[in-house]
Order: sequence, then structure tokens, then C-alpha cells
Amino acid sequence: MRNKIDEMFTNVKNLPSLPLVVQKIFASINDSSVGAKHLAKIITSDQTLTARVLKLANSSFFGLRGKVQNIHHAVTMLGFSTIRQICLGVSICGKFKDTRTPPGFSGTAFWTHSIVTAILAKEIARGSVRIEPDICYTIGLIHDIGKLLLLDHHQDKFIEALNLAHVKNIPLVEAETRILEVNHADVGSWLLRKWNLPRESRQAVRNHHEAEMQTISPISNDALTGIIYFANQLAHHLELGNSGTPPMKLDEQNFKKFFGSTPREMRIDKVRIEEETQVSIEILGLSQPAESPV
Repeated sequence: MRNKIDEMFTNVKNLPSLPLVVQKIFASINDSSVGAKHLAKIITSDQTLTARVLKLANSSFFGLRGKVQNIHHAVTMLGFSTIRQICLGVSICGKFKDTRTPPGFSGTAFWTHSIVTAILAKEIARGSVRIEPDICYTIGLIHDIGKLLLLDHHQDKFIEALNLAHVKNIPLVEAETRILEVNHADVGSWLLRKWNLPRESRQAVRNHHEAEMQTISPISNDALTGIIYFANQLAHHLELGNSGTPPMKLDEQNFKKFFGSTPREMRIDKVRIEEETQVSIEILGLSQPAESPV
């Protein structure tokens, strides 16, 4: 599978890369020795990212009293989680901000689905698994990133797969495999390998449609896969955003078996999730994604 994807992108010279600063921020999530001063030092090694974070920290989104003068102050005022989410989201999403989307595939709807999945992944992970919620958020945000890579470099075949999935009412991953011999989950996992992200993250992206939930538990090594699998399903179930995938049902029985609670018992509020998503879209600069003219 990896060889096939290597072949598909062998002549691509502008493959999106993940800056070292972003890799360090992601790694810091599981490092308890990283304090506010250390995190600030990591972020300030990148002037562009520093300027973006300070601009957002001083924006009306957060309504902080007084001007935030530096990154250490921003981390102190907004917290580790918010700052990391901003840094990772801005850096990763920015790599695909100029992706041209064809008629019938809305960039706004795509990012809405991605952010909803990220928020849900973080929320359903709390108290259920031994995985940092920020990791769940980040991988939820980029779980469909393979679709954008296919749009950038194999758009005609990807559109053909989208059409096949809707006409035949089959999963998009099945339609993609028929036409491209790989699917967007495979491509996304391949890109995360290029970015040197951990195996558990790559596995979660690769299996977010086809996880074998009978072998996964909240304490297994692949628990992150279960989180992203259910967060993606729940995002579709709530009908917030659209990533081009045909309607998908929530596996409620296995959801409760995995988490010990149903989404209702977790008090997943669609209105609240939608409001938080809209704020995130503005913060991440995704409110006006590029779309091809009809």
C-alpha cells in the first residue's frame, strides 16, 4: 500500500511538510517536563507562528484584559491546551488553506466536519482513555487530511470516487479504493509518516473508517483509533459539516461498550459543539477557504 502511494506522489515537489517547531509542540503534549517557559521557547523559535499566536491572543475571541506582550504571557493566560491547539491547528491547516475545491465539495463544510470531529474527540476522550485530549483534538482535526492531498494532486480521480460513492451509496473509502487503489485514510496516514508523527496517530488516521472495535479498548495501545473512529461517526451523526462522505450511522452499541456511556449520557450538546466550531473556524483562519468556480 505504501509503495502505491509513494508512486502516486513521486513527482510531487511541493508536498506539504511539517515544521520542526510543530513536531516539537506535538511531542510536548505527552511530556510532563514541558512547562510554560519551555513551551514558549519552542513557539518563539518560529517568528511567523509567534506573530500569529500573539495576534489571536489579543483578538476579541478571547477577550483578555490588557495586551498580551509575549508567548509566555499567552500560555499563562490562555493555558497550555488552547495555545497548543492554536499552534497545531494554524500550522497544519495553513498547509492546505489554498486547496482548490471543486463544485460539490465545500471547503467550509469540510473544515467544519474536521473541527467538529476534533472537538468531539477531545470531549469523549476525557475520563475515558489515558490519552491526552490535545492529541485526540489534533488527530481529529487532521483525520481526513488525505482527501486534501488527493484534491491537490489527483483531483479528477478523487471526484470520480466521490461521485461513485454517492451514486452507488457506498462508503467513500470503498469507492476510492476501486478507482485509486488506495483511499484517503491510507494517504493521510502516509503523510503523517512523512511528518514523523507517532505510530498511534498514523494508525488512528488510517483506520478511522474501518477500525476493528472488537479488539480495541480504552486501555489498549490503539485506543486513539477508537476515539477518532467514534468521533468521526458522531460528527456525521450530528450532521455538522460535510467531508464528502455519504451519510454514516453511529455504532451506538459499541460506542457505549467502549466508553461506558452514550453520547446523550456524556451530554454531547449539538448547539454547543456547533458554536465552538464556528469560533474555531475563525481562529484558525478557515472562514473563507478557496473554492473553484462552477
